[in-house]
Amino acid sequence: MLISPYILTCARADPKTKRNTPFRAIKYTFNYSTDESDRLLLNNFIKKGEALAAKVNPGAANDGRQKRDGKKIRQNCIAGLLAEYLWKDFLNRKKITVEETEMEAASTQIDLRVIANGKKIEVRSSFPRNGIDFAICHSTKEFDVLGFYSNDYKPGEIKKDYYLRTLFHLAVERYWEKDAQTRIPIVEKLEEKMKKDGFEVFLTGGADWKMMIDDAFSQEKHLIPEDEMSPSRLQSKSSYRVVPFSKALDTYDIFERINAEQKEI
Repeated sequence: MLISPYILTCARADPKTKRNTPFRAIKYTFNYSTDESDRLLLNNFIKKGEALAAKVNPGAANDGRQKRDGKKIRQNCIAGLLAEYLWKDFLNRKKITVEETEMEAASTQIDLRVIANGKKIEVRSSFPRNGIDFAICHSTKEFDVLGFYSNDYKPGEIKKDYYLRTLFHLAVERYWEKDAQTRIPIVEKLEEKMKKDGFEVFLTGGADWKMMIDDAFSQEKHLIPEDEMSPSRLQSKSSYRVVPFSKALDTYDIFERINAEQKEI
């Protein structure tokens, strides 16, 4: 497992970008075929992800629709557990700052907790087809830091204190020509990519609660999150509060902000 900085000057990726400052991400690289420790680690998360997916979607084996959803949920569970582990590893590099939380329900998102004061951190993942630079820097199709269901918001009630983002680049391998007008993309499968040398995971910043409820940073977006774990929600869009990457904290900034919580005991 190799860790390295990944620094983006968005104006080079897209001259029309809304991101005016460099975005400093962290890249983890795994070599499944040639590094035994990487292979053991990734196999462990594949196994854990399978077990979690079975709890999230227990009817998948007997229902066609659920079974199709089950494949996506399985990928999401593997990615979510790995993303949590890597954020925990990164945030604890200077000092032990965060720990895992107990999972209260199988379909809930992955959480960490600040040890000093119990503040909660939500970790969400996405799978951009066009690459990390596109997801962070594109002028009109940039990705977001995903927050809470917008209709769940109650003044004075904090859903989570921090929202963190992880990106897995799953490229389009080829297209299936359904008919003369329809081309369906065939995308890389996460597990297959994990089992090749050079598998990369990007920790891509985040936002705090105040940013999520401040219209200067956040907005409402109608979508189905790419890492959704609930079978019922995979079928319909919901309104979320999000912070676009152009306004988000980069990985170094969110690291310093969360690590500073240790002083607030």
